[in-house]
Amino acid sequence: MTEQPRSAHHAIATSVLDDGFDPFTARPRDLLVRGLPPRPDPHTDPGLATLWERQARRFAGFAHLPAQAALPEGALPTRALGLHPTEHCGYTLTSVGAPFTALFATWSVPNLRYVPSPHGPDLFRTFLGLGFLDVHVEMTVDASDAVTATLTAQGVGAVGLPVAPGDVLTGSLCLDANPPGRANYVLANETRSETVSFSLDTGFPPAVTVDVGVSRGAAGNALNPLAGFGAVWFDELSAYTTAGPRPVTGGQAVTMVGWDGATLATPVRLNDYAFRVVRAG
Repeated sequence: MTEQPRSAHHAIATSVLDDGFDPFTARPRDLLVRGLPPRPDPHTDPGLATLWERQARRFAGFAHLPAQAALPEGALPTRALGLHPTEHCGYTLTSVGAPFTALFATWSVPNLRYVPSPHGPDLFRTFLGLGFLDVHVEMTVDASDAVTATLTAQGVGAVGLPVAPGDVLTGSLCLDANPPGRANYVLANETRSETVSFSLDTGFPPAVTVDVGVSRGAAGNALNPLAGFGAVWFDELSAYTTAGPRPVTGGQAVTMVGWDGATLATPVRLNDYAFRVVRAG
């Protein structure tokens, strides 16, 4: 994806949660310094409040790791919006009149098989995108089928949460629609019972798109072959706008194709909250 510079504030909050920390009784400031989003009002925003409470209970017994998030000097880079069928497979959803403010998802980290390439290791990603906010599991697989995996955030880099093939991850991305575009990331490895959280002022505009799926990497101007895998599962998908929830799988389904038009991977809708990506062949 193409990165473009954008002005931004660079305050970032992250820390290990103290023993005995209770997000249900914490003050807004206590949530802020731990990189956690404020608790939604259950009377005015019951759906989002329910999701916040569910995740707070879910992660209560997890080890809370210090995020290794670090912002670059100068402008915070952005990503190109939208999915291209030669590179991506998944779902994209647009809401212009009522911007998106939150995206929740649970997904699997696949094991990969090497597909021969003149460019070296195959590059592969799973991604969640909320406007210019973006979380990837960056993966490689080489000729010996050795796989690497790193969880990264757009403009921030590796976040310090260990991931590996076979793990199940949960992510929550929140973006304030008002300046300075405060973002909250809550990321968890369900398999390892570990989580990280951090927040920062991005300077980003309101999010008009959400994207979820997989992509293949590029070496220069050439796309890598799509690494071999069985299926990547995405579940518990919830996208919220300022006007209420929207089903992610109600958006546009994007099938990955080669330059010759042959299908490489297909998103298979399971219900309003889940789909899987299946590789062809």
